[in-house]
Amino acid sequence: MKTVGVIGGGTAGWFSALALKRRFPSFDVTVIESPNIPIIGVGEATTTLMPPFLFTELGLDIVALCEAVKPTWKLGITFEWGPSDDGLFGSGSPQVEPSFTYPFGPAWPVEAMAYDGTLRTQSLTSHLMCAGKSPLIRESDGTVRSLLHETKFAYHLDNVPFVAFLTHTAKQRGITHRLLEIARVETDAPRTRVERLHFTDGSSATFDLYVDASGFRSVLLGDALASPFIDYRSSLFCDSALVTSVPQKTMEPYTTAETMDCGWCWRIPVEGENHRGYVFSSAHLDEATALTEFRRANPTWVEGTRTSLVKFKSGRHADWWKGNVVGIGNAYGFVEPLESTALHMVILELRALCERLAGSQEPERIGAHWDSLRWFLAAHYRFNTRRDSEFWKLVRASVDIGPLSDALEKLRTDGPWLEKDGSRFTPDDPTFGHAGLMMILLGQRVEARAPKGLELDAKQWAARQAEWSALTARALPQHEALEWLRANPETLRASTRAPSWMLEPD
Repeated sequence: MKTVGVIGGGTAGWFSALALKRRFPSFDVTVIESPNIPIIGVGEATTTLMPPFLFTELGLDIVALCEAVKPTWKLGITFEWGPSDDGLFGSGSPQVEPSFTYPFGPAWPVEAMAYDGTLRTQSLTSHLMCAGKSPLIRESDGTVRSLLHETKFAYHLDNVPFVAFLTHTAKQRGITHRLLEIARVETDAPRTRVERLHFTDGSSATFDLYVDASGFRSVLLGDALASPFIDYRSSLFCDSALVTSVPQKTMEPYTTAETMDCGWCWRIPVEGENHRGYVFSSAHLDEATALTEFRRANPTWVEGTRTSLVKFKSGRHADWWKGNVVGIGNAYGFVEPLESTALHMVILELRALCERLAGSQEPERIGAHWDSLRWFLAAHYRFNTRRDSEFWKLVRASVDIGPLSDALEKLRTDGPWLEKDGSRFTPDDPTFGHAGLMMILLGQRVEARAPKGLELDAKQWAARQAEWSALTARALPQHEALEWLRANPETLRASTRAPSWMLEPD
């Protein structure tokens, strides 16, 4: 293996080039980007895999990235997903809480529901989310203490400056960048491998390995090599998204997912504006009606605000790696971004690719990983009772949740289980593990018996609540924390040297 051609110049393409060049410095890596396909200027909400990937695996400088991209913290997701009357823990009484938190890092959702009847108290991070605070604490003497090195967090990123930063870094590291439009892909007769790329300017190129990061077009894996597409539409009905940016009132340290008539809306707060997106089913809603509802959901909407429509299919190709082509990101698979899985899966795919190129004989489980996310996201739809539109009635009645059915039956008969007792169904991902599944099921008030055992007794729980409340009261709001860090960049660099934070995904 000497030459690698990365097809696509978006985030997935530049991540691929940077990861391969850093892991295998002898590789000659070229990124081929179409000059006619612009970057979609939307906010990126990430997961806790992002910081260690950026600063440990890619070796990026955290201060330089923060200066160029200005990311904001994401401590988790707030689901404005609505109440339910199912009677959690057998109470039979309606619940009125209109939202629930899905914090990153260690959390105790079962204890929070058992003792407090809410997920808002399940962890320090959840407390910070509810208060709109950051992991920086102002002490009684006025000094600021950072908890970044021991807090699981992700980033909100503005895609355009982020890709520009990655492009600049890649060129500095000797990665070739070519602006070319592919005219034809030459394959062998059985379409098992790519032989040569032909471009519209008459030139051509060949590589030992092709990384297809061409997005939904899947130019190599899907079109040229005809890898079959496994459709997730029986679980995930949405296929369109309207995206825009609106003025910002507050800069929350979390992503918001809000139920809409035929889908849901994201809010990703970056500095100075909120990136918004309405993910909906085109079978139930036309674009004009979706836009009207979208505007109503954004009180700060400015007349003349530009929106873009993105069409997508949830699913994956049968082959992650076929012949000399490997698919990274949307070129291989996609599920709507309810849990910010797009770049999350790019990172996991690149880890698997690098390990395979380094000689690992571990079985490839990327496809199974995508399938587990399908079932996990389906649970977000199956139990959402916030609205009674025709779309949501159909979803609640017919969405396919696959193997999650067994876990639901256990929840009804045995109640929530602790992680040490075995999760019975856990998405094949450390970031969406036992606690994440409990948050989604308990947050939506899925019918369940009272838990048989708890990790913390009432006295221990009360002590933790007192400690977390005291820290939250002294924590800085996100805008103040970002200003403080710009004046104290050494704190940022120190946080990337904390092994417990950087090297453990969750």
